[in-house]
Amino acid sequence: MSIETARVPAIDMRAITQLAESDELGEQFVAEIIGVFLTDLTERVHAIGLQMSRDDRAGIAATAHAVKGSSGHFGALRLMELSHEIEARARHGQTDGLQTAIGSMVVEAQRVRTALEAYRSNYMRGPVG
Repeated sequence: MSIETARVPAIDMRAITQLAESDELGEQFVAEIIGVFLTDLTERVHAIGLQMSRDDRAGIAATAHAVKGSSGHFGALRLMELSHEIEARARHGQTDGLQTAIGSMVVEAQRVRTALEAYRSNYMRGPVG
């Protein structure tokens, strides 16, 4: 991970706050969608690895596009940027650097996972209500 990446938060807490405020269940709603997102992220990161091994550029682009969209809801800006880069490279047949970009996305996905799990455990301790 670069020094610059380390300075960028894995998630933007303003995005999480907006999610909580957008639903009457608030923090409970956020805890639930974090769980769904993390399960989905795990599956998509695994899928993109398989797609890369099969040289399935259309699949890589579609999966990266999906990660880009869902990570935006949590303010995972670096993950969003990396997903955008992977999607563009795959769509335009730019295989140089694609594996490196995917590797960076995997690392960033773990940073996002750690941040969201920490958020969930820190902010979801007490009873909701």
